[in-house]
Amino acid sequence: MKTKKKNRFFTFCMACMPGAGQMYMGFMKMGLSMMLLFILTIIVATWMNLGVIASLCVVEWCYSFFHANHLASLSDEEFGNVKDEYFFGIDALPGMKSFVEKYHKWVAYGLILIGFSLLWSTMIDLLRGILPEQYYFITRIMWKIGNYIPSLVIGGVIIFLGIKMIGGKKMEVAEEKKEMEEKRIDGESRQNGQQEEG
Repeated sequence: MKTKKKNRFFTFCMACMPGAGQMYMGFMKMGLSMMLLFILTIIVATWMNLGVIASLCVVEWCYSFFHANHLASLSDEEFGNVKDEYFFGIDALPGMKSFVEKYHKWVAYGLILIGFSLLWSTMIDLLRGILPEQYYFITRIMWKIGNYIPSLVIGGVIIFLGIKMIGGKKMEVAEEKKEMEEKRIDGESRQNGQQEEG
């Protein structure tokens, strides 16, 4: 993906989600590695129930936010010289580089979905601790939305991919038929030519 300086306001908004600001400007490798680190930190902290690890998210968020805004503030010449490279040597992991390069868009969409799901769940827990009991119906509604939307999105993506694969197969069959028809016509014209010569 070609890197390009974008609108500063939208860059600022996208930078609020770790890695999204870099992706918005076309630095897919930087954005993916930053987002992956942020999400993995949350997963590990939740799994191990250690708030100390979760505090690293603040550092990662700040780094990602200021890094994206720093990139946006560079001159055109400096911006053009910035190389899109993975943070923290992620590309050194076996098979990671080829996998991410091949499916970088799907990896990005998946990470964004996971990130928003985690933020949504955290918001529900936060509101449950703040709101009085008579307003718990809000958190119940939010929980239902958060519970079903990822499933709907993933289901929709699977259906879309299935339809695309069927469409691709039909096009492949049509192309094969067209190619066979062209070969048949070509063979007949050659045969007619040979008969005329004879």
